[in-house]
Amino acid sequence: MRFSLLTTLASPFMLAAAKLIIDFKGGDHPSTLGVVELEGQDLGCKLTSTGNATFIRTEKDPVTGTDALHYYRDPHFRRAEVKAMAEADNKAVEDKTYYIGYNFRLEKAHESLKWDKEVAPKHKIPLYVHFNSDLITEYTIPGTDCSSREIVWTDPVSAGKTSHSLGFINTNNKGKGWLEFYLDGKEQKFNAAQGGGNRLENAFLLTGDTSPKFGIYRGEAAGSSNDGNRYCPPSRVYTGEVAPDGTDRIFNSYAYRVKISDTSLEEVKEAARL
Repeated sequence: MRFSLLTTLASPFMLAAAKLIIDFKGGDHPSTLGVVELEGQDLGCKLTSTGNATFIRTEKDPVTGTDALHYYRDPHFRRAEVKAMAEADNKAVEDKTYYIGYNFRLEKAHESLKWDKEVAPKHKIPLYVHFNSDLITEYTIPGTDCSSREIVWTDPVSAGKTSHSLGFINTNNKGKGWLEFYLDGKEQKFNAAQGGGNRLENAFLLTGDTSPKFGIYRGEAAGSSNDGNRYCPPSRVYTGEVAPDGTDRIFNSYAYRVKISDTSLEEVKEAARL
């Protein structure tokens, strides 16, 4: 995609016509980023509303005072995510390179960014970036299900009051894709097992209807509980109680800026803090 970038710069008309695929900033409606999806206690239980128990909404970050997209999930729910590039006119295209910038604050784990697809079962999540006490980048071994992943990069990343930024360059291909990424403005090197360089080569990053997803996952309490349909009502609208403050495994995160381009890293550098 270096060649494509040079080609764009060589043509003033093309440069002027370039448009971000996603240009989200704190204060925007969640639909600016993508389609909101909420999942109840049971795997596959998609909910349309969960009140204050689990949500994704525009609010001010109470720590920074900054407008943000606030993700909140109490422990009885599996997932709260936004699927970007979900519309027919902006879906990921084979052999195209995508540039992603993501600026956020994670109050505590688990927050993640997925380069994900919709159709199960094989190779459902080709790339999975998640945050716990460490930031971990995992790549799904081709032809396998989601349980067969290898860690291609990991390093400690703080949660709490510190915000972070990620930058990704991702070429969407079935076997010849490649990935580069940046953390807090610095380009990262992959693990020695992947060559120790700045690029993950020969990757299967297009495995179906693939797109980036931003969300809070890992419903630990949901996975080990048996509450009937209490947290997965037939109406798909949850109106029950909210877990009280201080309950274990309540997760909050705040997204300030997300940009996705198919033109250049330059277009997303603000969100990636490059």
